[in-house]
Amino acid sequence: MDVIKDNFGQALTEFTAAIGACDFAALDMEMTGLYEGREFQPSRDDSCDERYAKLKRSVEAFGVVQVGICLFTWKADGHSGFYEAQPFNFNVFPASTVGADAGFSSRASALAFLAKNSFDFNKWVYQGVPYLRTSTANSMRAERTRLLTRRKRSVAPDDRHTKFAADVERALLEFIKSSEPMLRYELANSYERKLVHDAVASHDTLGTRSRMGAIEIFKGTPRSMARHIAHKIKAFNSSVDDAHGFTRIIDLLSASRKPIIGHNMLLDVLHALQKFVSDLPPLRTDVEHDIAQFLPVLIDTKYIIESTPSVKARYGTSSLDEIAPVLEQEDNASIRFHPRFTRNVSHSMHEAGYDAYMTGATFIRLLKLDGSIDLAIYKYVNRLYAATAEGIYWEIKPDKPAV
Repeated sequence: MDVIKDNFGQALTEFTAAIGACDFAALDMEMTGLYEGREFQPSRDDSCDERYAKLKRSVEAFGVVQVGICLFTWKADGHSGFYEAQPFNFNVFPASTVGADAGFSSRASALAFLAKNSFDFNKWVYQGVPYLRTSTANSMRAERTRLLTRRKRSVAPDDRHTKFAADVERALLEFIKSSEPMLRYELANSYERKLVHDAVASHDTLGTRSRMGAIEIFKGTPRSMARHIAHKIKAFNSSVDDAHGFTRIIDLLSASRKPIIGHNMLLDVLHALQKFVSDLPPLRTDVEHDIAQFLPVLIDTKYIIESTPSVKARYGTSSLDEIAPVLEQEDNASIRFHPRFTRNVSHSMHEAGYDAYMTGATFIRLLKLDGSIDLAIYKYVNRLYAATAEGIYWEIKPDKPAV
């Protein structure tokens, strides 16, 4: 399912219904860049701490354009069965309303790569599903409610605006005594707008409506003003809900505590944490704790391949682009698309939704290789591929070391 603003509500309903029943989910992302320069690219000589510093810098610099999540559910069929796949390809774009305005960098090579793989940049900007961290959305709602319901001044004018603030208060008192239904204040800047709103808030029979370059002030009873404020809070909260958008999918994924499968997934996981949950902490040990709280069961198919000599020797590669099609040819009967998820499946590598499907399918097929993979799957849990001076994986350890 290719998901944009117009069908996000339907996708959210489908995802909510499916996430509880699925056995595991696969994750993939497409980004606006990977590394800022040669000196910040990963090296086998990196320590794990050095690698985290490089990845953190990348995640904080670049944006995410697509998030692919494919849900896999086992369907029993007599003495056998099959996995049913539900791939979602979410086109995502940072929220630019309710005061949010995230920035990100891009690399020419990354954008060229996306274009080469038929990425629609107009669809991304105009129809991408917005997202806003849940914590940010909650803070915005609480702050707007506080501002709208307070009945005392909270802004002390600076020296240049002392006379302006006094004139506003004098005009408000005259307006209250007059028979005029409305007072219009022309404003020179946003600071004056803030001072007028602050002054009006101290009068429980006055309300405001924002206009281009001005504020309209109107009268009412305390009861009607309370209704007006309640309406403004409801309208703002609705706008925040829209801006929150795709993050609700990530919240559902995290709350499900289902195993998450990825391929070379460390960068994807860090992007998911930083974009949709919280800032990345300075220390690797702290981010490991945060990841474990966020997505407690992670399995990296690249690590499975690289740590299993028989599989690496058999296929000669751990690249998803190369190994996934071969595994698909060897076994295409154990995985089927959900009936409602067949029409919009792109079958194009480097579309996040399809790559997520191929990642999950590769995981299933690797486990079916006779004698190649140790079925003690716990050996692969929370070991994410990262070729450094300390080995080929980075183990996510949920407990912070004692200080």
